[in-house]
Amino acid sequence: MTNERQRLAIGSLIAGVALSAAKLTLGILTGSLALISDAIHNSADVVAAIITLVAVRVSDLPADKTHNYGHGKIENLSAFGESLILVITAIGIGYEAINRLLHPAPLVNYTARALAIGLMGVVLLVDSYRALRLVYSPTIKRSSALRANLLHFSLDIVSSIIVLLALILDQLVHRPWVDAVGAILIAVIILGASMRLAKQSIDVLMDRAPAGLEAQLQDAIRRVPGVSEVPRVRARQSGAQRFVDATIVVPSGLTLEESHRIATSVELAADAVDESIDVMVHVEPGHAYDDPSAVVRTLAQTLKLTVHAINIQDVYGRLYLSFHVDVPSQWPVAKAHQEVSELESRVKARLPNIAEIHSHIEPAGD
Repeated sequence: MTNERQRLAIGSLIAGVALSAAKLTLGILTGSLALISDAIHNSADVVAAIITLVAVRVSDLPADKTHNYGHGKIENLSAFGESLILVITAIGIGYEAINRLLHPAPLVNYTARALAIGLMGVVLLVDSYRALRLVYSPTIKRSSALRANLLHFSLDIVSSIIVLLALILDQLVHRPWVDAVGAILIAVIILGASMRLAKQSIDVLMDRAPAGLEAQLQDAIRRVPGVSEVPRVRARQSGAQRFVDATIVVPSGLTLEESHRIATSVELAADAVDESIDVMVHVEPGHAYDDPSAVVRTLAQTLKLTVHAINIQDVYGRLYLSFHVDVPSQWPVAKAHQEVSELESRVKARLPNIAEIHSHIEPAGD
């Protein structure tokens, strides 16, 4: 069954073929290098759309014995291939544009030129519709191939505007170099965008961690009840899927069932951060008899806080804890409350037999 990503790719392919043929025909009739360059660019888009269609079909295949993590990276590989196509296209257009600039030739066939101006207006509407359809598609954030396709459409819009302006200006001022300058601008825009796309694709293929994801997961996992520490979180991208390895520390006195329940809660917390995450949780036991005072001081240090006057009462195995926290005197009350509340939360996670915590905030130095 064809899914949303495949439908978008097929639609891009059909539109690309039609627009390329129309632009190339009118470009030859008018002699407009800018229009021919745009047609070549669209032809590259057709090849890219075919690559995208194949990529999203393959990436949707389930994991198998030889691809345990699925086939998602085919999308990143296809995006890199599309960037190479764009680079070659830009170099070819730039070379011909410079040659035309050095040896200008006037545009011919004024009837075809008028048709070309009308065509570019239609092209702008079609490309804008295609781009907006991708922008508002729920699958765009999870598909590198479709994001590459969106880049193509955005470039199409910019290059179409340049071609339209070049045709209109040449019609008004009759300067042959206007067309060549338009083609050079298209080549520069395509080259710059293709280099950015190539870098993004290489980052994923080299397993570069998604920006900001590990810090988000550290914070979300640390807040899961029963998690004492989060020593390590590693993440990598593969197509629409993100794979995460997380190591957590839980109190050593917990049963296997209780530890498993905490690990399941960690998986749910990771899913709340990003539903495309596939997380593997490794559980390690903490120290059975942590000194509560040492725990409070250590956790306070991680938040750059200082504690004193720690008082602990053990009532039938339940701990009642109180302490004073020194905070910078210039802090607003809201910030001080937030930081101390975070300290209390971490202490409760590290010492699950805590019954109550009473903290008193004091300005440092008093």
